[in-house]
Amino acid sequence: MKKISIYVAMLCSCLAALAQEKPGETIVFKGHADTVYNGSVIVIYNRAVNLVDSAKITNGIFAFAEPFKGPGRYMFYSKYEAKKKGGYAPYGILVAKPGTVEMETDMESMANTVVKNAPDNELYAGFSKLGNERRQKIMDQLNEKYGVDFIKKLTGKDPKYKEVMAYYNDLNAANNTIETARLESFIKLHPESFASIYLLNGIAGSMPADKAQALYNLLGAKYKTSSYGTDITKKIVSMKLTAIGKIAPDFEQPDTLGKMIKLSSFRGQYVLVDFWASWCGPCRAENPNVVKAYQQYHDKGFTVLGVSLDQPGKKDAWLAAIRHDHLTWTHVSDLQFWNNAVAKLYGIQAIPQNFLLDKDGKIIAANIRGEELDKKLSEIFRN
Repeated sequence: MKKISIYVAMLCSCLAALAQEKPGETIVFKGHADTVYNGSVIVIYNRAVNLVDSAKITNGIFAFAEPFKGPGRYMFYSKYEAKKKGGYAPYGILVAKPGTVEMETDMESMANTVVKNAPDNELYAGFSKLGNERRQKIMDQLNEKYGVDFIKKLTGKDPKYKEVMAYYNDLNAANNTIETARLESFIKLHPESFASIYLLNGIAGSMPADKAQALYNLLGAKYKTSSYGTDITKKIVSMKLTAIGKIAPDFEQPDTLGKMIKLSSFRGQYVLVDFWASWCGPCRAENPNVVKAYQQYHDKGFTVLGVSLDQPGKKDAWLAAIRHDHLTWTHVSDLQFWNNAVAKLYGIQAIPQNFLLDKDGKIIAANIRGEELDKKLSEIFRN
């Protein structure tokens, strides 16, 4: 990582020269911090454009001048804060175009950063603030009903786990309805804003395909050709491909021994295509329910095909989780994390997630877990 550490007298002239050398191609972040933090380091990253950089505070000033590769969200964190707190929550700035963004930075807590000259970020922050408050309200309701200490210590083995998760899912579903309506109003007010397309991209995968399409249609053309716009269209296509009643898209991936396995080879059985990973806590908590269903209904014509989103170089962790959780069905993975080809084909944005297929490969249910999965299978195999 390169480091920018220059005196105040040189700072403005260097940034101005760089901006003049590549007009319209540079995004500049000029930051101010208390001089007591001189020598401390700020890190910037944007994984969408493979950017990681750092700058040292000198005379209360730090700066980044980066090639502008398109609209996106740039994340920052303070190494001082990370060291002091043993971790950090990155602070993001949404940027739609090249130019200069000013930051008044609190090194003790980057979350208190004040940003100027980033209008899309202001729109995004305003919308997100209320959303964060509503999500916090859900946690407050959980804590009020079950107690803060109980929620903190809750695991999948707790007898009340299913009850708590059912309550949480109900609260979350109601909140999603409200958030979708809020986003629709926001897009209607700001159809040409990059903030609108960025927000829709983040939520599109959690709403019905027709609703996502309707919101996408409200957007102006300005940013539809951006990577975020094309991501939305891909999600909509995936959701339509994996809707209830559709034949599940066929795929082929290597199993734990490297043998290529095709989904269509399971025709004639009811198949639960289960997206999970060894690193996913909620997935591991749900595994005992899948094991129970497999043991109860396998001899009647039910099986599971696990698709893991484990990371490159983490095959041992994947195999260890399979053994530890007693997952005795077929497993496949290309070990590409969120870039797993099947996950992308199916539009997977979060795990655990699953699709239940009938004997002909038609999707008959999605995201059914625990008692809901058992109920569905009992109906299928009643006779």
